[in-house]
Amino acid sequence: MTQAVVIKSKSYGIHLVLNQEAAFPELLEAVIEKFAESGAFFKNANIGISFEGYSLTPEQEYELIAVIEAHTSINIICIMDAQQEQVQEACLLRQTEALIRERVTNHALFHYGSLKPGDNIEVDAGLIIIGNVPKGAKVTAAGSLIVFGALDGYAHAGAYGDLAAYIAALSIDTGQLQIGRILFIPPESGGKKKGGFLRRKKEKEGEAFSPQIARVQDGHVIMEPCTKDLL
Repeated sequence: MTQAVVIKSKSYGIHLVLNQEAAFPELLEAVIEKFAESGAFFKNANIGISFEGYSLTPEQEYELIAVIEAHTSINIICIMDAQQEQVQEACLLRQTEALIRERVTNHALFHYGSLKPGDNIEVDAGLIIIGNVPKGAKVTAAGSLIVFGALDGYAHAGAYGDLAAYIAALSIDTGQLQIGRILFIPPESGGKKKGGFLRRKKEKEGEAFSPQIARVQDGHVIMEPCTKDLL
């Protein structure tokens, strides 16, 4: 008999193979049962997750994540595209891991969900946003800032003068960036936004995403592709 849920280990965390013939409530129960058996293996882990098999709506994905986090000590930080494990994405995850470590000592914070135009978030720490920052929204962090989504609004890292802080996002499109007192305004790209809440997927077959990082170099804020050698 085909299992409703199979858990596989991936470099970024866990991959769930879901029986496409099962009803969604059955999948929820199976997930609870599976993680009751193996949840201790992932104790206190900060991981990514991906899905295969069952065609999930975003609401169902979030419900599965909520069930996993409610029945384990796992902290799921993003949904990955199992078909596209890019080097750039791995780099951004490495930065996230660094900021998660900072969370323990310097109280870095997480914000779950995309912002709306007019929203303004200010924190006295590092900040990870699981979602998009649209044009018209503002984000200010005393430490580094990572956006798992599209960054199109105003972003200020190192707000108290920390020039070692950086800003990283899965895509940066015409957003106003500032680190410390140094301001950088990226040129108009005219391109289509590629960010997505909690996920990275190709819009076109063969298209690769290019997560970017903004940091201070020689007294200027520079923005460049995030590569595995950058850090």
